[in-house]
Amino acid sequence: MTTKKEFGNIRGMIFPIHKSELRKFLPMAFMFILISFCYSLTRSLKDMNMLKEADATAIYWLKAVAITPSMIFFTILYGKVSRSTGRDGRFNAVMIYFFTFFTLSLLFLLPQKEALQLNTFSKMMQAKFPSLIGLWGAICHWPISLFYIHAEAWGTFALSVVFWTFVNEITGVNQAKRFYSFLSISGAIGSILAGSILKLENIRTNFDQSLQFVIIAIVLILIVYNYFTSDIKANPAYYQIEKKPKKIKVKMSFMESIRFLAKSRYLTLISILVIGYGLMIALFEAVQKAQIQKYVQISGDHTIYAKIYAQQQISVGIIAIVVAFFLATPILKRGWRFAASATPVTALVMTLLFFTFLRFGSALDEFLKSIHITALYMSVQIGIYNVVLIKSVKYVLFDPTKEAVYIPLDEETKVRGKAAVDGVGARLGKSLASVLITIMSTLFGGGGIEDIRTPIVLIIIAVIILWLLAVRTLGKLKAAAEEKYKAELEEVNKVVVTN
Repeated sequence: MTTKKEFGNIRGMIFPIHKSELRKFLPMAFMFILISFCYSLTRSLKDMNMLKEADATAIYWLKAVAITPSMIFFTILYGKVSRSTGRDGRFNAVMIYFFTFFTLSLLFLLPQKEALQLNTFSKMMQAKFPSLIGLWGAICHWPISLFYIHAEAWGTFALSVVFWTFVNEITGVNQAKRFYSFLSISGAIGSILAGSILKLENIRTNFDQSLQFVIIAIVLILIVYNYFTSDIKANPAYYQIEKKPKKIKVKMSFMESIRFLAKSRYLTLISILVIGYGLMIALFEAVQKAQIQKYVQISGDHTIYAKIYAQQQISVGIIAIVVAFFLATPILKRGWRFAASATPVTALVMTLLFFTFLRFGSALDEFLKSIHITALYMSVQIGIYNVVLIKSVKYVLFDPTKEAVYIPLDEETKVRGKAAVDGVGARLGKSLASVLITIMSTLFGGGGIEDIRTPIVLIIIAVIILWLLAVRTLGKLKAAAEEKYKAELEEVNKVVVTN
C-alpha cells in the first residue's frame, strides 16, 4: 500500500507545484496560455498569407532586409519606455501597442491587402531582376509583410521580453526549477487552442478572421496581469516574493546595452544559444515551407495551408505536454547542462532524418503511390513532425533553461541584457539564416530553395555543434553565478533581520 509520504513524492514528481504556490502559478500560467495562443496564431497566419500570395523566398528576403532593422527599432523604443516607466508600464505599453496594430490589421490592412499591393512595381522589377523574385514579392504584398514583422515582434517582445522578465522578477531560483518546465505546458495549451481555431470552417477559407481571437486574448491578458500585479503589491508575503539584492541602476542607451552585452561573457553565451536556435530553425523551416508550398500549389487547394498549420500547432502542443509530464522532471534533475543540451541534440537528429528523406525519399515513390500517397506528401508530413518535435522540446526545455540563467543576474544586467539578447539576438539568428538563404538561392539556386539543401544541412550541423559548446561553457558560469547570488541574498536577509 502506498503511504501518504510516498503518494506525496509521486505527486511532487508529476506536478511539483505546492498548493500554497497555486495563487502565484495559475495567473502566470493563464497569461502564458493567452500569449502563446496569440504567438501561435499570428505566426501561422503570417506564413499562410505569405505562402499563398508570394514565393516562399519572399519570407527570407523579408527577414533579411526588414525584420532585423524593425527589431532594432522596437528594441530602441522598448529601451526608452523601460527607462521612463516601471515593470507594469512596460508590460501594458507593449500589450496596448500590439492590440492597436492587430485591430488595424483586422479592420483595414488585411481586408484591403489586394487593393494596397504594389502589382505594377513588382512586375516591372521582376522582369528586370527575375532572380530576386522573393524580394519583389515581399514589397508587392507590403500589408502582409508589415503584419509579418509585427507577428515576429510579438514573439520577441510580448513573450520573450516582457512576460519572462515579469516571471523572472517574481520567481526565486528554487521555484524556477519547479515552475518553469510546467509553465511551458501553458504554452503548449495555447498552441493547441490556436490549431483548433485554424480548423474552424470559416477560418480555413478566410485566415484573417482568426485575428479577432488574438484581439480578445490581448484584452484578457491586460485584465489578468493588472489584477495579478495589484494583488502581489497588496500581499507580497503570500506570493513568497524573495527580496533580491538590488544594485545601482545605470541608464543605458540601446548601443550601450549592446556594448554591455558584448563585454559580458555570460550574456554572450546566452546570445549564442538564442542565435543558434533561431538560425537552425529558420534554415530547417526554409526547406520545410518550400515543400509545403510546392504541395499546395500542385493540389490547387489553398485551404490546405490552414489544415497543415492547424495540424502542426495542435501536435506541438500535445507533444510538448507529453514531454513536460513524462520527460521534463527527470531531465531537469540531471542538471542544467543536460537539460539545455536536449534541444540541440533533438534538432540534430531531426535534421539528419528530414534531409535524408529528401535525398533518398524519391526511391520510395512507387511504393508510396501503391498506398495512395506521394513522396512529396510524405516529405511534408515528415517536415511537419520534425518541426513539431524540435519545437516541443524547445518550449519545454530550451525556454525554461534559457530563462533560468537570467535569475542570478542583477536587475540592470537582467533587464538590459535580456532586452538585447531576446530583442536583437533572437532576430539575428533568423535574419542571418535569411541572408544565407537569399544569397545562396540567388547565386546557386536560381532564386529557389530546393537546389541549396546540401549547404543548408551542413550549416545546420555546424551551428548545432557551436550551440552545444556554448551550453557546456555557460553551465559552468551559471553554477558560479548562482553561488554568488545565494551569498548576496543571504547578506540582504541578514540586513533585513538586523533592522
